[in-house]
Amino acid sequence: MTGIVLKREHLLWNTQAECCEFRPASMVGCMKDDVSVWIGTATDARDHFDSICTLYEAAFSAPPFVWPESEAQRHREMLDRMIGSPTFGIALAESAGTLIGFAYGDALSTETRWWEGFQAPVAAEVTRESLGRTFAVIDLAVEASVRRRGIGRRLLDTLLDSRTEERATLAVQPQAEGSHAFYDALGGWQLIGRQDTPAYVSPQFDIYLRVLKP
Repeated sequence: MTGIVLKREHLLWNTQAECCEFRPASMVGCMKDDVSVWIGTATDARDHFDSICTLYEAAFSAPPFVWPESEAQRHREMLDRMIGSPTFGIALAESAGTLIGFAYGDALSTETRWWEGFQAPVAAEVTRESLGRTFAVIDLAVEASVRRRGIGRRLLDTLLDSRTEERATLAVQPQAEGSHAFYDALGGWQLIGRQDTPAYVSPQFDIYLRVLKP
């Protein structure tokens, strides 16, 4: 989702990949000003679980995002399951010991439903999935007081630079103009089409794709 926030549900769980900006392990990442951004582990995600969920709710419960009454609990359950995936990835941002941003996702499986529901036909080569081909960015959010400082970009770059997949995908709610503008400004993200997703948080999502390994 994007504040920056991103929002979407579409693996075997729900998802949100709209931008809201809009050390541990090997300390892969970067330090700039008073903000550190790094690739975390599943243990880091568990350690920061409550902070991630609190920031998620603050970023995505405000307009223009769709926020059902059950969304906070759904997100906690989804994230708890996703952290257990062997292909889970997360980037975290901290300032003065406080979590101020995150970006996380998981690789799509060969049985994914991610590519279902497009309103207009999409090329078979795009929707063809193979093991290790696509990483889905599920959620990205930055704390409101530190947005517009490039933290969302750093989180996304750090996360995607750590991946071995050929490409990345994410989903944005159609009405989230700030999220669309964020990805347009980043460059490299191609809007593939709009999906009807009546069973998910938002009734529609716009799907983006980016090549990681030419």
